[in-house]
Amino acid sequence: MKKQLITLVALVVLPAFSFAQTADEVLDKHVAALGGADKIAAIKTMEYEQTMSVQGMDLTAKAAYVVGKSVRSDISVMGQQITNVIDGDKGWMINPMAGGTTAQDIPADAMKQAKGTTEPNMFQLAYLKANKYPYELVGKEKQNGKDVFNLKVTRPEGTFNYYLDAATYQLLSYKGAVDVQGQKGETTGTYSDYKQVEGITVPFTSDITAPGMPGTITAKMTKLTLNPTVDPKIFAKPN
Repeated sequence: MKKQLITLVALVVLPAFSFAQTADEVLDKHVAALGGADKIAAIKTMEYEQTMSVQGMDLTAKAAYVVGKSVRSDISVMGQQITNVIDGDKGWMINPMAGGTTAQDIPADAMKQAKGTTEPNMFQLAYLKANKYPYELVGKEKQNGKDVFNLKVTRPEGTFNYYLDAATYQLLSYKGAVDVQGQKGETTGTYSDYKQVEGITVPFTSDITAPGMPGTITAKMTKLTLNPTVDPKIFAKPN
């Protein structure tokens, strides 16, 4: 009788385990929802344009990537242009809003955490395995009435929890405990308005907060170009 009971318990419990999602399975389905690993790996360069708003101010921004190597962002606000560049292990910035009119080197401690910025934010989970960042599946929970998977990731700049729609496997939001240039705090983001561009599904709207920011930045992408020709000269520090 005891053996029969053990067998019955095993038959009931094992199917439950067989349907449980693993971190790798959730991540693989997310990458597939983006368009697939091959299509993402084929993106070597990228450019996009955005409109942005924060605390009633309207901004425009554009960015150019050589994926995994270089990124340049230019933000126009109140007639001024703020430029940030990461190029390999070096970086520089021009911020006239902070009184700087010439290019300044990005501090070494900030550069240690800058590698991730050379990878487009919308594909950040797709590069986890290549970057060998530790990750684990915390579990399934509710967020704004939706079932979501909570994927915990340890990145150089901090620890993040990414929330993936359990039905579509698209990234809905994230939160992270970060240390940016000596400022410790929480960064958050939400993503919406997913559209397809050349077989890749990407969010065209995001709401981001981070330590040091004056408030939530709402960004709406107005143009996205995959694999354009990017002139390497745009990453060179001006004399």
